[in-house]
Amino acid sequence: MEIDLGANAFGIDFHPSKNLVAAGLIDGQLHLYRYDTESSLVRERKVRAHKESCRAVRFIDDGQRIVTASADCSILATDVETGASVARLENAHEDAVNTLITVTETTIASGDDKGCVKIWDTRQRSCSHEFNVHEDYISDMTFASDTMKLVATSGDGTLSVCNLRTSKVQAQSEFSEDELLSVVIMKNGRKAICGTQNGILMLYSWGFFKDCSDRFVDLSPNSVDVLLKLDEDRLITGCDNGIISLVGILPNRIIQPIGSHEFPIEDLALSHDNKFLGSTAHDSMLKLWDLEEIIEGSNGNASGAAEDSDSDNDGMDLDNDPKPSKGSKRKTKSKANPVDNRAFFADM
Repeated sequence: MEIDLGANAFGIDFHPSKNLVAAGLIDGQLHLYRYDTESSLVRERKVRAHKESCRAVRFIDDGQRIVTASADCSILATDVETGASVARLENAHEDAVNTLITVTETTIASGDDKGCVKIWDTRQRSCSHEFNVHEDYISDMTFASDTMKLVATSGDGTLSVCNLRTSKVQAQSEFSEDELLSVVIMKNGRKAICGTQNGILMLYSWGFFKDCSDRFVDLSPNSVDVLLKLDEDRLITGCDNGIISLVGILPNRIIQPIGSHEFPIEDLALSHDNKFLGSTAHDSMLKLWDLEEIIEGSNGNASGAAEDSDSDNDGMDLDNDPKPSKGSKRKTKSKANPVDNRAFFADM
């Protein structure tokens, strides 16, 4: 099923328990749609959330609220039932906010165009951590809950690991030749997979973040703009040629195509029951793909995958020096900056 949003959508997210999907648009609008198991997508409401583009969308508080981040530097919380603004932080970052993820039940993380990552406590409505490790925009983030570490990728070509327990940057990769655009953690926490502008998937072994342990080149030369984890052995890729594919990791292979848009993929998300895959692209379309047949047809294909030789050291934090090598292209700030206790959201 699909629907024309009327404008390009930068971010989408599914409600954690209901058949609802939210989309943040380039014109600052937040759209909420209800879907069924047949072929219907119906808009529940439209909210003027931001003055500039709405770049990221996440349901929080068990789906009671939607948090959005914008190029106007603000973060907004919207009530799902009424569409009313619950709270807003006008100057969440000094630059445009590009990414937003849920970290725990009470914390979210945001990344901006200057390479700054912030962790927000939604109960205290305050910034609890701030990391300035990158020199270019934060393209994507993911969180390892068992170790309390946040992994971020950047347009500066590096990956960073921020430890939320110690408020320190645990590790940073060497500079790659191209921008890192997307990241997921797979293989039960043993691998971090990054999508790049040149279409190569870079595989990093946990604890060995200086350089990647493997590269998968079959998607090249189309940039891998979005990665979405399906399970520990398979992920879904969204590329700038508009193709959405199911990809196996270790062994690395394209399992099958899922669908396509006419223009580059902007975001991907899974419904609460993993029945539907949602996709948005530069064609202003929101599409929902039924994954049941795809999952059934590919189950077991990735079993018995071989691991890299360094997997015996999984869980060891071996990269203690977050600085790139002397031969790297640029220098980065490797120390987490202190943060103030300013309010997370100003009550509306």
